Amino acid sequence: MGNRWVRTVERKSDAEASIGAGLPPIPSLEVVYLTDPAVLAELLPPPLTPPAEPRVHVRVTDIDLHFGAYHYKELVGYIAVDAVYDGVTGEYPLLIPIDLESAISISREKHGEPKKLADLELTRDGDHVEGRITRNGVTFVEIVGDVTESLPVPEPYPATQWWYKFMPAVSGSGFDGDPLLVRLDQTRTPASVEKVEGKLVLRDEPTAPVVDLPVLETVSILYTTRSSVNRASVVGPVDPVAFEPFAHTRYDH
Repeated sequence: MGNRWVRTVERKSDAEASIGAGLPPIPSLEVVYLTDPAVLAELLPPPLTPPAEPRVHVRVTDIDLHFGAYHYKELVGYIAVDAVYDGVTGEYPLLIPIDLESAISISREKHGEPKKLADLELTRDGDHVEGRITRNGVTFVEIVGDVTESLPVPEPYPATQWWYKFMPAVSGSGFDGDPLLVRLDQTRTPASVEKVEGKLVLRDEPTAPVVDLPVLETVSILYTTRSSVNRASVVGPVDPVAFEPFAHTRYDH
């Protein structure tokens, strides 16, 4: 028997390194709204800069997959704002709530995704749709509405996200090593897009203060199914002193 404390390292090909490749379309209830540009600008860590339009993205996604006899199930939320780096406008997620504990650590350690444990629900009964995200007994995101029409399905399109990967210092102050800016390049492939007439309700929850981004104008509410292929890459180190006020662990903000 080999030494079980030492694992065999397998190098992945470029195709195997892609995130989400080969997975079927999954449903999401999504809201895009405009917020106060000054508030949005204040919460962007350097080197991100404010976008042309202060857009906020809120969604609840139901990932329910079968691989032979194996059943994988998780509900994932997403709360992000538009942000610009090096002339590219992407989405900077403030919080990715998820109901699967085992998915949190690897996402944070490997990619810097700001995942936190939460209770989520996404339901559809005929044309009626509801999505909720709850932490500490507070449903701080609630989307409720009715599908009113099917919209044209767009061709696959590119999207970008910005993440920050960091390791809190052993000393308790700062970081061990420089924080890294991570870029996620996506190709999103919609299978269906439906317009929803409804509302987004935000409530105050201190560990997920999305309510601090006021809804000034609702751009869209959609119920969509889509797949995506994603590739993450490190852009480079960021100023640790400038970034520290924006660094939150899985248990705090």
